Amino acid sequence: MRRKLALGIYLVAGTVDISLGTTYFSARQFMSYHAQAVGAPWQELDAGVQTLILALMKLAGGGWFALGVLTIVMGLAAFKTRSVNASWTLPAVTLISWSASFAATWGVYQATGAQSPWAPSLAMIGFALLAFAIEAPWNSDLQRMKNVKSVDQRYANRQRSQS
Repeated sequence: MRRKLALGIYLVAGTVDISLGTTYFSARQFMSYHAQAVGAPWQELDAGVQTLILALMKLAGGGWFALGVLTIVMGLAAFKTRSVNASWTLPAVTLISWSASFAATWGVYQATGAQSPWAPSLAMIGFALLAFAIEAPWNSDLQRMKNVKSVDQRYANRQRSQS
């Protein structure tokens, strides 16, 4: 049940990532908080600056889209195969990417006072930590180590009895 709940959180997070990635990748101008941060509307920016900003937004959008696909695929794979490696990798990748997003948006907010979306980034970090805590992959690691010790002990006992 815990794994299903964690999977549900990751699937929602992946969907949010894909939606955000699509929004940024397909944008034709910057977001309203970008205008607040630079103190000018889109139309007043030089064409070169507009091109650069749109390129960076497409880069960010592609990254979020890829993260969303990775989150969904890896989440489903981890659930289906009970992969402990995926159970550690998925939250790590999610936390790294959303921490970078939080740092960027919080930095914009702190430096300019623009209403950047730092709170949703922080919420995504919270969701990743929640899913990780619910799934608790360290319990699987401990169980696997106990199983290995048990197999080693049985092998050693068998070797002694055959001697």
